[in-house]
Amino acid sequence: MERTEELAALRDAFEGSAHTRGSVVVLSGAVATGKSALLHAWGEQLCHIGALLLTASASRAERELPLGVLEQLLRSPGLPPASAERALAHLAAQDGPVLAAPALRGLCDVLRGLAEERPVVVAVDDAHHADAASLRCLLYLVRRLRSGRLHVVLTECAQQKTANALLGSEFPHEPGLRQIRLEPLSKAGVAELLAGDLGASVARDLTPEVHAMSAGYPLLARALIDDHRTGNGPGEAYGRAVLGFLHRHGTAATRVARVTAVLGEHTSPAPLARLLDADAESVARVVHRLTVAEVLYEGRLCHPAFRAAVLDGIPSDERRALHGRVAQTLYEEGAPAIEVAAQLVAADRTEVPWAVPVLREAAHLLLADDEVETGVDHLRAALRRCGDAEQRGAVVSALADAEWRLDPAKVLRHLPATPTAAGDGLPPLPAHLLWHGRVAEGLDAIGTLIGPGAAGAAPVNAADLDTPWLWGAYLYPGHVKERLGSGVLPAPRGTAPPAVTPELQGAGVLMNDLLYGAEDEATAAAERSLNRYRLGPRTVAVQTAALAALTYRDRPHRAATWCNRLIAQAAERRSPTWQALFTAERALIHLRQGDPAGSARRAEDALALLGPKSWGVVIGLPLAVAVAAKAALGDVDGAAELLERPVPQAVFETRVGLHYLAARGRYHLSTGCYYAALCDFYAVGKRMSGWGVDLPGVEPWRLGAAEAYLALGESLLARQLVEAQLALPMPARGRTHGMTLRVRAATHEPPTRVGLLEEAVSVLQECGDAFELARAVADLSAALRAEGESERAGLLARKARLLSRRVGGAPASADDPSDEAYLPDAVAEQPAPPGPDAGLTGAEVRVARLAADGLTNHEISRKLCITVSTVEQHLTRIYRKFHIKRMDLRAVLQ
Repeated sequence: MERTEELAALRDAFEGSAHTRGSVVVLSGAVATGKSALLHAWGEQLCHIGALLLTASASRAERELPLGVLEQLLRSPGLPPASAERALAHLAAQDGPVLAAPALRGLCDVLRGLAEERPVVVAVDDAHHADAASLRCLLYLVRRLRSGRLHVVLTECAQQKTANALLGSEFPHEPGLRQIRLEPLSKAGVAELLAGDLGASVARDLTPEVHAMSAGYPLLARALIDDHRTGNGPGEAYGRAVLGFLHRHGTAATRVARVTAVLGEHTSPAPLARLLDADAESVARVVHRLTVAEVLYEGRLCHPAFRAAVLDGIPSDERRALHGRVAQTLYEEGAPAIEVAAQLVAADRTEVPWAVPVLREAAHLLLADDEVETGVDHLRAALRRCGDAEQRGAVVSALADAEWRLDPAKVLRHLPATPTAAGDGLPPLPAHLLWHGRVAEGLDAIGTLIGPGAAGAAPVNAADLDTPWLWGAYLYPGHVKERLGSGVLPAPRGTAPPAVTPELQGAGVLMNDLLYGAEDEATAAAERSLNRYRLGPRTVAVQTAALAALTYRDRPHRAATWCNRLIAQAAERRSPTWQALFTAERALIHLRQGDPAGSARRAEDALALLGPKSWGVVIGLPLAVAVAAKAALGDVDGAAELLERPVPQAVFETRVGLHYLAARGRYHLSTGCYYAALCDFYAVGKRMSGWGVDLPGVEPWRLGAAEAYLALGESLLARQLVEAQLALPMPARGRTHGMTLRVRAATHEPPTRVGLLEEAVSVLQECGDAFELARAVADLSAALRAEGESERAGLLARKARLLSRRVGGAPASADDPSDEAYLPDAVAEQPAPPGPDAGLTGAEVRVARLAADGLTNHEISRKLCITVSTVEQHLTRIYRKFHIKRMDLRAVLQ
């Protein structure tokens, strides 16, 4: 058990005089150091050895009750009835608050008689609260029975013993007095206490934290033990214990602790005195007492859990009022805005004229330090206190930007419910309107910010327009160009002067590139923007545009490096929105690096970071990339499931909608729905042409349409599309050029095809797209086999298989040397279901089923985009495996 040393000291004091004379022992210590528990434990041991134990417990409430403690002693259960009657009779004979000499002598005789039979122990708990009359009687008995076996044990609070003159002045002079001082438990003492209740293994884990939260006081430590049994942390029992602990220190200590808890940080007696409306000297004494008791440490409460318990114990109305007084005091003393604002937020409805500016300043500092949630709380508190429309508009705008960093769906409540409600005191929020698909309102809001009649003048708050302009150009190039062309909106300014917005230098170049796709300086401007500035609210749109510029110019590896850094910065700056946006961009870059497996994973990660409502129209990007990646890997079921997710109709008016339509077209290609694929690819082309951004680097829709035409046997139409794409600007040795050469080769006869494919392989090797390279190598293998170069064709087929494995495709069957088996789309398809045809490869099953349906070899060749020779080889192996003829295929496959 705890307090073993002190218990041993009590035993020694008693045993040394139990049979010869009396003794006086005073257990002294701070509040809640375990004095009462020790006294109780000692009393139990005395009862076991036959001593007569008389007990009483004094209290602050009964201090003015004369002889109250003495009456408790005389009514102790262990006192023999006859002796109790005589003693109480002496007590009842007195009319006044003080016992007369005859009564005292009578009591003395009663106790002397009892002490002759066995030791008599008088135990008074919290003796510093005892009434003066009872203490005088005890002092009389101690002095008259020194030679007897009367033992008196008192407990006192060291900080409060001066409240009782007799206890502090007379008892200490008694001969044979033994004082035992109790201090808070050490870590070893706490460990012993925990081990006794929870076991040694649990004690090892909990001791450091319990000692810190309890400051070594058994009262608090035992409360934490009770909470541990019912939960995993300080709870209701601990809260009650903290409040009781402070109550035992007195009202003044409780008030000081409450104000200190509200302040939270280091404080001194002077501000505490002002807040408590008390004199500084008395407050300083209380602070000193609590510091000695280790409740306060360097002006703070000893532990956050202790502080939380104190705060929870303050009634809500009183607590809000106290926070308001603290805010006022801190503001008058010139405290930092963050400290004042924290108190204003807790005060809830404090109406002072300086509240909104202070809250806005604090929110700005917190957001800059990436304390986003706290900054949002401060702006919401400012919004509740806004008085005029102008002030409210500025706060709503700042709040919307801050909430967007956490969850764009939260911004919806700040947007007008309908376009006609835009003027109902709500601020224009163009970037957020554009994000959520309300393009017309968003562009109108830009015009509102510019101001009426400002077409020929410099924009008002021009620096604040860069972000909405960039979002508009990135998401809705067609709409923005239409507004600019019609003069509804003035042209945006160019590069911002360094003195105004240095972090947005290059914004004009990147915006023009997004709108027209012909900005020669876009790549350099993108690199500068990404290299120069840290991710932040003002730069997120610029950096998104910069990534787009690099990605659409076939520089995915450079874009990947920068995007990885931006994802890390977004996580550091605690913005799920930024993190999701750049993770989706990284998924697109993975796809253009020839890594569909990595692309699918990144896209799924992005979708998990935000809910569908939060993505707005940008949800089209991660969905598009995931669909395209799964289609490339042959996971058509996974792609179909993603395509079933609803998307806002406005997605199809955006740039990300181009990627979505193209991905859906790729899915239709992988499932053999070629006419549906053509519809999607031509929808992409129509939008890109209408918007004036028909560049293959953005989305090479002509290649997808050409592949659909080739599958339908329309090679002439496919060739026309490929030649049209070659006439458009694209990097000479980039990924898009290599893809174009591969599809172009499929529109020519074998002799010409080999040269085009060799060039395509060379280009794709340089740009590092393993997926497209695998397709080109497989096509080259097939072309060489058709030309009779079987040995080289076999080598290239093995290379295609290795490349397919690298990008996440399933390995081709080792006994299937055909070219078609090594195409990434083919090798990644799901294996054939078990059944009669389980002995066939996936490619053989597809050919067999079409042949069983009555298609000719030429028709099968066109439908599966393979050569007639490959179809014949598949059918020959099928016939040999099952010893059948063509007419028996349907029976075998059933």
